Amino acid sequence: MKISYFHIVLLYCLKQFNGERSASAIYHLLKGKKSSQTIQDGKLFNISHMFSIFPKLSRVQTNSAWHDLLQKGYIEELPENQFLITEMGKIELETALEQRPFPKDLHGWNYGDIGRLFWRRLSLLVQVLSNMAYERKVYLPVTKNQDDLQWVKMFLKQIKMEKLELIKLLHIEIFEALKVHDDKKAVIFVRKLTSSQKIGLTFDQIAVKEEEDAHYIYLMFWSVIHSFIYFQQLNDNQFPLFNEIIKDKFQVDFLTSSSQKTKTYLLQGKSIQEISRVRRLKESTIEDHIIEITLHDKRFQPWDFLSESDYNIIKKTIIELKTHQLKKVREVLGKTYSYFQIRLVFALMGRKE
Repeated sequence: MKISYFHIVLLYCLKQFNGERSASAIYHLLKGKKSSQTIQDGKLFNISHMFSIFPKLSRVQTNSAWHDLLQKGYIEELPENQFLITEMGKIELETALEQRPFPKDLHGWNYGDIGRLFWRRLSLLVQVLSNMAYERKVYLPVTKNQDDLQWVKMFLKQIKMEKLELIKLLHIEIFEALKVHDDKKAVIFVRKLTSSQKIGLTFDQIAVKEEEDAHYIYLMFWSVIHSFIYFQQLNDNQFPLFNEIIKDKFQVDFLTSSSQKTKTYLLQGKSIQEISRVRRLKESTIEDHIIEITLHDKRFQPWDFLSESDYNIIKKTIIELKTHQLKKVREVLGKTYSYFQIRLVFALMGRKE
């Protein structure tokens, strides 16, 4: 049984979690579950770049991969659906990452959702403009997503630019954005495009042509897409069309909409109990929102729920224990501090990424 790059991703996540999270936590991270726990795990274990990388991941796929790794002796099974990477597994992971390091521009938390939308719109726009250039009116669009089809239609209707000029500008932006990547990544991106002359290839088809692992091809492709958005954010004047593609959807504030609503009430001075009543949500849910806000908004200071002296005591304990497990920290501290307060300290420490 051959190990794929997906197995390497699982080994990497396992190594990062260091036996402190279950296999389900890894599954939720890779799939992109927007719960406060999964988001916090990404920050605490410096693995946010893998968040939502495989949004269509199934339990069957991950369970099968865990089974493969157990058979190889790369992991060992622990109670409560946990695994631990073995010495053999660490060697395999290290060797694999030397040969195929994670694409450096890949960042699922920052660009996962917006990256997928950007690609759908960009690839459809390229196809439509290519067929316009060759005066072809009958063809199957690369996506059936009605929102994307409508967006391209409105974009072409509203943009004040001749079609040939638009094609030239889009070509320039793509060319400039690809210049920072090696030839392999550039080829992968181009092979995915559909024009009037060719149909974009699947990741498996590209893998065959490149004699490469399909999962690695997949990650390299998305690293290119994420880099496009990163460059556009750095300099939207240099990439005006990229900016047009995502400006209506790009969210600078990474909070979920529900946490954003809770933040509004917190800024009004309302307590957890008051917000819980107004929003008709459990107090534990409001606490989850506060954890998420603390993680992602460096201007927010949660001292209404945790004194600075308590923060220092809990932080010192966490550092001494070298753990990210709430239970272990609370066992040492006794019942002086709530799980919520300990989670707040983890969140404050997690801001470092």
